[in-house]
Amino acid sequence: MKTKNIKKYKYEGFGFPIELRNVTMAQIDGEWHPKIDVRRVANTVIKELPLQKERLTGHQIKFIRAYFEMSLRDFAQEVVNESHTAVAKWEKFGNKPSNMDVNIEMMLRLYIIEKTSVVTKKQQQSFFELYKTLREMELTTEPPSLSVA
Repeated sequence: MKTKNIKKYKYEGFGFPIELRNVTMAQIDGEWHPKIDVRRVANTVIKELPLQKERLTGHQIKFIRAYFEMSLRDFAQEVVNESHTAVAKWEKFGNKPSNMDVNIEMMLRLYIIEKTSVVTKKQQQSFFELYKTLREMELTTEPPSLSVA
């Protein structure tokens, strides 16, 4: 089997372009294919998405949902607190930024960070409880009245 190295390779297997560096290519049946660990690439991509400055695209939202192995309905109810039709609509934006509300997108980014960065079960539970509290909180325009013990 013939192989060669490519300094920069544009991978589109997740529905959106990702630039990979120093990729070994293998020739199979006369065609060149990347020799990559797709799961490892997916793990790296999911950790980078919350940190990108650009709005999430429809394909990225679909990737996030697929990465966490969630149906439209489960993702809608458990993660973004929206209808499954809203999620399907966002995903249809393809490589363009979805029209997802900025606050929902920030909650989705927090969800990804929590699921990929929190190590222990106790840390995960604490983060998730805080996340649920924030998601369910109704903000008002009344002056704050914090009480600290």
